[in-house]
Amino acid sequence: MNRTIRWVCWKCNYKWVQPVEKCVYCKGKTEKEIGRKLKVIGFTNVKVQSVMHPIVPYNIILLEDEHGNRMPKKTLKEYKIGDSYEVVPSKDEHAVSITKIKYDFDEAVDEALWLIGGIDVDKSKRILIKPSIMASSYPYLGAVTNPKVVSGLIDYLVLRGAAPENIVVAEQCLYNKMDDALGKSGFGELCKEKGVRFVDIQKSDFEEIQVGQMKVKVSTLVKENDLIINVPVLKTHLIFGIAGALENMSRFVSVENLMQIQVLAQSKAIDMNEAIVQLGKALPKYITLGDGSVGMQGNGPLNGEPAFLNYLLASRDCVSHDAVFAALGMFVRKPKFLEIAEKEGLGIAHIDKIPVVGNELNAVSKEIKPATGSLLIKGM
Repeated sequence: MNRTIRWVCWKCNYKWVQPVEKCVYCKGKTEKEIGRKLKVIGFTNVKVQSVMHPIVPYNIILLEDEHGNRMPKKTLKEYKIGDSYEVVPSKDEHAVSITKIKYDFDEAVDEALWLIGGIDVDKSKRILIKPSIMASSYPYLGAVTNPKVVSGLIDYLVLRGAAPENIVVAEQCLYNKMDDALGKSGFGELCKEKGVRFVDIQKSDFEEIQVGQMKVKVSTLVKENDLIINVPVLKTHLIFGIAGALENMSRFVSVENLMQIQVLAQSKAIDMNEAIVQLGKALPKYITLGDGSVGMQGNGPLNGEPAFLNYLLASRDCVSHDAVFAALGMFVRKPKFLEIAEKEGLGIAHIDKIPVVGNELNAVSKEIKPATGSLLIKGM
């Protein structure tokens, strides 16, 4: 986070760094105290590598806000005591924000989106949220999007004027019954609690569109809504290397077409990397909020192991989003589809051309186990 947060009981004059809704002493309601005017009051330099901090040397600076609250911050930049520490949003359409998650998902979502310019909504705007619920799995295993991230996103949208009845959460489950996946992932309960609709993409209407040299059926949900917010869980992937923005949106394609694409790829008739880029070009523009609270490493997207990344990514450029995730994971091989996507004009893939805001990329990077082997799946 690039702001300090405290939960305060003004009556008892106590503060907590973790979410405490009621004071443990007087049982009264607490209030959030947020600080943005930060200054450096201390620092230390670290030269020893560790698993969590592979890039050295780096600095740990101690920041103090206008309320006297303090927090540590990792940075590769040099600061002196008394320096101001300020993070400002980027107006660049290719910018990617990196936001560390502390205790409060709502605040993390708010900051991640604020850093890329925020989202303008009103009560008439129809909004489609696309998480990853491709299998029946618990969020702590890293295979599905954490519902706490989507909960924070819905709160963000409603607070800015969106009507819950105009918000739709949509996904198709490729491996299990959708009802089972909704129950295990927590999304069934979340949609009920927030008063938003869930739509099974498999049961939606489809229309045939041209994707590269193929004709595929794509859910009409993508054109029936005014705003699409893609919320993939950040994972490794046995076919693409990583599963992020582009991979998650592929599930707007019918299951039959996804299976057809896989068969053609196995026979070398098409390239899966090329196919996912062409699909990305055919879909409407969207915002991506990448869930790295608990991602997946190893043999993702289903059989890997949890990767405790503890960050969110946000971007209006799906390619830049995936390129930053690939860089954060320190993968030896860059995913092939990123280079294809940049050549096709879908977005920016070269990390040195992408404006990164919030946390510094090299301050957050750590090695993620890559996917190895091959995968036969129902869809992409």
